[in-house]
Amino acid sequence: MDRFYGRLAAASYLALLLLQPVWHALLPPPRGAGLWWLAAIAALPLLLPLRGVITGSLRSITWAGYLVMLYLAIGIMEAWSNPPQRVPALVQTGLVTVFVLAALGLSRRRKPEG
Repeated sequence: MDRFYGRLAAASYLALLLLQPVWHALLPPPRGAGLWWLAAIAALPLLLPLRGVITGSLRSITWAGYLVMLYLAIGIMEAWSNPPQRVPALVQTGLVTVFVLAALGLSRRRKPEG
């Protein structure tokens, strides 16, 4: 079961990371901004714990869980206030929710790293 939660956490985290350039740079302007620098700024913080999330480090997954709360807030805010960007914002919110639930499932099954 640890592998399931670890893979689910890594997959949702990678999907969240890939969503940033798609949303902010590739989608045309009512749905996206069309700005590569915005995509880079949005994706850059997600690169920090990426190695640990992929390897299944509980400490990295925990820190990534704190980090994705910012993306949850942005997703909710955009879905609420910006109707043209509602779909990618809700996808982002869903990916964050899946990641947090997977991180919770993983942390309940493992002992803390020493």
